[in-house]
Amino acid sequence: MKIKAYGIKEEGGKAEPFYYERSVGENEVRIKILYCSIARGDVQFISNDWGDTKYPLVPGHEIVGTVEETGSGVTALKAGDLVGVGYQQEACFACECCKAGNEQFCTQQKVIGVHCYGGLAEHIVVDNRFAFKLSPALHSAKSVPLLSSGLTVYTGIVKAQLPANSVVGVLGAGGLGQLAIQFLHKMGHKVYAFSHSLEKKEMINQLGAEFILSSSPGNLSELDKKFDFIISTLNVEYDLDAFLKILKPQGKFCVVASPLKKQSISIGLLYDYAQRTIYGNYVGSRKDMVEMLDFAARHNIESMVDVMSFSEMNEAIEKVRTGEVKIRLVLKNQE
Repeated sequence: MKIKAYGIKEEGGKAEPFYYERSVGENEVRIKILYCSIARGDVQFISNDWGDTKYPLVPGHEIVGTVEETGSGVTALKAGDLVGVGYQQEACFACECCKAGNEQFCTQQKVIGVHCYGGLAEHIVVDNRFAFKLSPALHSAKSVPLLSSGLTVYTGIVKAQLPANSVVGVLGAGGLGQLAIQFLHKMGHKVYAFSHSLEKKEMINQLGAEFILSSSPGNLSELDKKFDFIISTLNVEYDLDAFLKILKPQGKFCVVASPLKKQSISIGLLYDYAQRTIYGNYVGSRKDMVEMLDFAARHNIESMVDVMSFSEMNEAIEKVRTGEVKIRLVLKNQE
């Protein structure tokens, strides 16, 4: 089948019509795309910030659509099912990681932007094991960011194995941060959100967190050894040491985004009268995805989104690039 997509042919280029051939294999499904997000990560792929973008690039790693065709070996999905697709599209299912249920670490995996085309298209064909059926409780447009951002922060939080009623912090209140706040709040923890934007205070409070203005150094010094857990969703430089100091002696610090430049750290803060932990998290497994979507549906967790049409894709990309959009931007396929 010839798939109509919208590709970027060179570093920093504009999206324009792009066609490619793709048949439906035995274990694959063809999905009619309804919604596709344009996230900061997509813009960084367009700019080749990480140096591994393959052009022509079809961005869009958070997708919601309906199944149109299934391969002969597909039994879990049928035509008409509403599904979500995230960053990862394939895994070998034979390596050590895959056998352990950690297919997100498969060395043979294929991900959007590096190995395969994404959701800025009329259709997409993926392995059915990476197309996840969505509950009717999840609003289609507002559920789109769950497929990557939601999965990433949820998995990072679960890995911390936090005791009940923990004191937790979220650095940043963008797409990742807003979802992290909601997950932590609905899990029953006391949530603080750090942001340099005072105008986000009301939104942060509505999501279930107490706002702390991170641009004021005094606000951090008053919180010495207060936090059980902090998750950083920041992609700009920040004072890592300052936040390690406000962790309890056995506190945990999870990183799900980072500046392009190296961050400095005082290693002594991890072990000096302490046993603090820093760890990162890369998306999540298929099991994590199912659990996250179920948790989101049960607790009415969704993203604040601005919806634009596919015809406005280049305007949308520019808005994300310049930071004009303060919430997640989702494109709706009108065709």
